[in-house]
This record gives sequence, structure tokens and C-alpha cells, in this order.
Amino acid sequence: MGSLDDLIRDLKTFERRKDITSLFAKEVRKSVPSVRAAIKRRALDTLPKGGGLNVWVSKARVTARVKLTGRSAGVTLKGSRKSAKDKSDLKRLDAGVVRHPSWGRRGADQWHTQTVEPGYFTKPATEVDQWRKAVDTAVDKALEVIRRG
Repeated sequence: MGSLDDLIRDLKTFERRKDITSLFAKEVRKSVPSVRAAIKRRALDTLPKGGGLNVWVSKARVTARVKLTGRSAGVTLKGSRKSAKDKSDLKRLDAGVVRHPSWGRRGADQWHTQTVEPGYFTKPATEVDQWRKAVDTAVDKALEVIRRG
């Protein structure tokens, strides 16, 4: 079983780099729907139900970015959701802080913060075994192709 570091090292000297990168990305992205479902379940279960925050957050878009070059090589999951004016701060919500208007008033000084259970996104993303298995399988397949030539 190879590691991601082995794959990155071996890719540097391999001629058909793009083929391997696309094969790796395709293999990794197979598990994204199960991770997305786990994140959605966790958001529905742990975030506040009043006002529909849990339902709204559960509809966030979850994408996987696969990068095998440079210093930030790896697989990155990203969640995003448009709000009325701009993108919402789902990262801060995942940290356990939500900001909302008091009783529907939206004036500058009428918002307050509320703590919620942190990790609606990061916990399921790291706990899903299928995710780790997919990355390991993708690394092994890519290394096998490289070593066969």
C-alpha cells in the first residue's frame, strides 16, 4: 500500500501525468456522495431547527478538489451556500458560531451571535471510512499504473 507522498514523488518523473491525475481524481470523487450525505445528516441533527437553519445548511454544496502538485497537494473538501446577498460563513458555523438578527430585525446593531455544536462539516468528513478507503484505493491504483509504465 502506497502513500500520497509516494504518488506525488513518482508523478514528477512520469510522462503521462495528466492520465494519472484524472484517474486519481475520478476514484476519489466516487466517495463524495456518501460524505455529502453524512454532512447533510449531521447538519440536520445538530444545528438549530428553529428558523430552519439546519435545513438551509444541509443544502450546502459540497465539492472535492484534488491537487497532486505543489505544496498544498492533497484532497480538499469544500462546502458553500449562497445567502441573500453573498456566500455564507459556513466555516465559522462549523467552528460553532452562528450570527443572526434578533427577532428578525436586520439593523447594524441588532444582530447577535449564538454558539452551536461545532463540527457539523469537519466531523463527518473525517469520520467516514469510505472516504479514507477511496483515497487509499486511488493512490494504490495510480502507483500501480506508474510502476507498470
